[in-house]
Amino acid sequence: MRITHVDTALLRVPLQQRTITDSQSTVTHVEFLQVVLRTDQGLTGYGMNWSYTPGLRTAQVAVQENYAPVLLGKDPVFRKQLVRECFFTNHFIGRVGATRVGLAAVEYALWDLACKQANLPLWRYLGACRDRVKAYSTDGGWLSWSESDLVRDCVALVERGFDAVKVKLGRPDPREDLRRIAAVRKAVGPGIDIMTDVNCAWTLATGKQYGSRLHEFDVKWLEEPMKPEDVTMHAELARAIQTPIAVGETLFTREAFRDYIAAGAVHYVQADATKLLGIDEWLEVAALAASYNLPVVPHTNVQHKLHVQLAAATPNCIMVENCYESLHDLWEEPIGVVDGHYQMPEQPGVGLQIRAAAIAAHRIG
Repeated sequence: MRITHVDTALLRVPLQQRTITDSQSTVTHVEFLQVVLRTDQGLTGYGMNWSYTPGLRTAQVAVQENYAPVLLGKDPVFRKQLVRECFFTNHFIGRVGATRVGLAAVEYALWDLACKQANLPLWRYLGACRDRVKAYSTDGGWLSWSESDLVRDCVALVERGFDAVKVKLGRPDPREDLRRIAAVRKAVGPGIDIMTDVNCAWTLATGKQYGSRLHEFDVKWLEEPMKPEDVTMHAELARAIQTPIAVGETLFTREAFRDYIAAGAVHYVQADATKLLGIDEWLEVAALAASYNLPVVPHTNVQHKLHVQLAAATPNCIMVENCYESLHDLWEEPIGVVDGHYQMPEQPGVGLQIRAAAIAAHRIG
């Protein structure tokens, strides 16, 4: 098999729900980069990456100008070597960031070809350990929600079958964060897991003062409390408070995860294949976490079937985040959550193909 064409499409899709906010971002649209690899044997591989801030045009250019010349004419079975060759085309202009985001989309398309050649969905191709995956929801816990809306939406998610919900923190007065968490705990009762997410907004002093109060409300984890570059600061906070620390959505390399784990600075490993160099590096991080007896909880399910299938094939992956549900209709053959669990796809491939109608409606550039 040989790759004959490398095509891309850049989309900007409006959220069909209230504007959502965390401590760093206000989200009205989500960008998607679709990468398509066509072959001389009629198989087509689809990859994708995303961002809820503008900027994927840079990743698209990297695919078109850096990676496509490497890929054309090559056998996609040599996935790891092709990814390595592509990576070193941008070695001096961006080892992480947009160039890596674009290369991850290429890597998924190569995996998609491999799975389709084997006529298996990704989770079966990897070797499954479960046939459904637990979901937790973030869609009710956004920072812009009033306290009454926050409580109402978290209760509604529990009534839908979720037994775990996440609430955003990072209000200007952290005491308000504590009041909101207390209200959610009172409303949902003791049998529901509540996770919290600061999106990197706190200082170490704030984390020690207010993070130390979260155990009063039986919070499962404190996510991204501070800027991700500072491993030492997270390790100090982890020693100072009772609530476990979760990090990973803004870590871009397996070495970064290694340093966090070795320092005792993380308890829940939130590896995101769309920020790492694709599926292969995600599997390496998951294996590293397993060697320390740490659970993996992939960040978001904007990428639809990807993290759900990785979770089904990874014993120490305990659940997957569910958010941006209004975007699920973008996908060919979407999957949903039933009784708090994702249902597994059976179509061959990775499952990152965006519908042609959605591309036509939202394509930019």
